[in-house]
Amino acid sequence: MTPSTKRNTNHNTIASMYDSKGTERHDIALECLDELLLQHIPKDSHIIDIGCGTGQMAQRLLKRGYKVTGLDPSEGMLQCARKNALGAEFILEDARFFKLSPTFHAAIATDVVFNYILSIQELVDALQNVYNSLLQKGIFAFELYLHELCESNWSVKDSGGRAQDNNAWISIYSYDKKNKILQKDTTRFQLIDETWQREDRTFLLKAYSATEVQSALEKVGFTGIRMLELKRDLGIEKEDGRACFICRR
Repeated sequence: MTPSTKRNTNHNTIASMYDSKGTERHDIALECLDELLLQHIPKDSHIIDIGCGTGQMAQRLLKRGYKVTGLDPSEGMLQCARKNALGAEFILEDARFFKLSPTFHAAIATDVVFNYILSIQELVDALQNVYNSLLQKGIFAFELYLHELCESNWSVKDSGGRAQDNNAWISIYSYDKKNKILQKDTTRFQLIDETWQREDRTFLLKAYSATEVQSALEKVGFTGIRMLELKRDLGIEKEDGRACFICRR
């Protein structure tokens, strides 16, 4: 697969929709970070949130007293993030391309950010960028879907959606088993100036194996790598198919 040189801006269309999904999943993610990462860094640490979305996690970390920088390729997402997490710094950039000097005590990616990266080389590039941004002994925690955990679910064609007063959307899912790619076709209707407007977007997610992720982390220099299944090891029943990796620079 030829590497991309452009940021993925599909999420601009769904930013406000994403922001209105509720807070439970962010609260659960914060509980996991408490156990796996936050207790191992100073209270005033500087954390970079990779794929920060609408700033829900940045907001929670700011309230804990951490300094937060959020990074996301979607300007629409960052527009919401700047309102949700006053006091955080936000950078419009893709995980595959950003270049920052060693600044951060910790890095997080809490919403399958790396599944949107569709080639192993680009995954390595993104992980290298995270590694380079961390201070020595900096800790990195991220979650993603793993091929061996999620394929049985992804192989079943499915759909989901939601309706609100000024928003409605539906997503249709299909899975390319040969290439391990999940395709999510989302149609959104948004009420703007008393007129319903429609937008259609396609999102692609790659299912990597645990071995591929482990190898990529080792290749860029991460050590002390641990993997935990969100359902089996952390007791998060709604997150079947996801795993969390924790490692250090």
